[in-house]
Amino acid sequence: MKKSVLLFMIKRVALFSVFALTMTACVSCGGKETAESSSTPESSKPTFTVRDDNNLTADENALEEGKYTDGEFVYYISNNNASIVEYIGNKKVVEIPSSVDDIPVTSISDNGFADVATIESIKVPSSVANIGSFAFSYCTGLKTIELPETLVTIGSYAFNHCTSLESCKIPDSVSNLPQSVFYYCESLKEVSLPKYVGGIPKETFFYCTSLEEFTFPEFATGVADNAFTGCSSLKKISCGENMATIGKESFRYCTSLQTIDFSKCKSINIGQKAFANCTSIKKVIYPAEKGASGDAFMGCDNIEYVNG
Repeated sequence: MKKSVLLFMIKRVALFSVFALTMTACVSCGGKETAESSSTPESSKPTFTVRDDNNLTADENALEEGKYTDGEFVYYISNNNASIVEYIGNKKVVEIPSSVDDIPVTSISDNGFADVATIESIKVPSSVANIGSFAFSYCTGLKTIELPETLVTIGSYAFNHCTSLESCKIPDSVSNLPQSVFYYCESLKEVSLPKYVGGIPKETFFYCTSLEEFTFPEFATGVADNAFTGCSSLKKISCGENMATIGKESFRYCTSLQTIDFSKCKSINIGQKAFANCTSIKKVIYPAEKGASGDAFMGCDNIEYVNG
């Protein structure tokens, strides 16, 4: 082969090599720019949440349904609402937050604070509408609790055996009381019930031995069985005109009770052993129409009946 032809071919190969290297570099640069320009903006990155298995998981639609821990509280998230299912802190004064991760705290679940003996005071926020059954059961150190005016429901035995609880006001927004809500609250001295409740349910103040005075709600029509049984410090009860029924053993063993005034009632029916063993009763003031079982005042030896 001639030398000139050989040199020509070598030059052609070199040119093609340089062209290929240049194209490769351009493609690489273009790909890098494309990747950078298509990166996810900070505002649209997925959030990370803790699921039931406590693993962080990407979630573009914020919190999924499940259980979450945040500080002192364990929540259950569902339908963009949070419910407190457990308290894991150790504070004496607790203020429940109104929201967690921008999700409103709307309820305290059944047993949510049960058996937490360290708490002495609790403030419930206005976001909470529902308190479950046994929610504060056996919170034996609890002395005061502040409930919001927006509260709608309270479950049965909510303050069961809160033996240090001294006072409680249930707001007028609650239309129905559950049974046994203050069961064995031995230190309870002051209590205010909603104005529009229709009656005092079963065992509401069962063995609340420090309760000295009680004013019945204006529209209450009855007192259920064992509602005040064992309230040994209760001295006087006075009923409004709507009161019509006193259940069986509803005031049994109220040993400090001295006067019972039914004079404002239109009529009254008193159940079996309703005031049995109320050994200090001296006077019962009846309305014009009355009805009482034969053993309603069993063991009340110094009683005087007076028609109002």
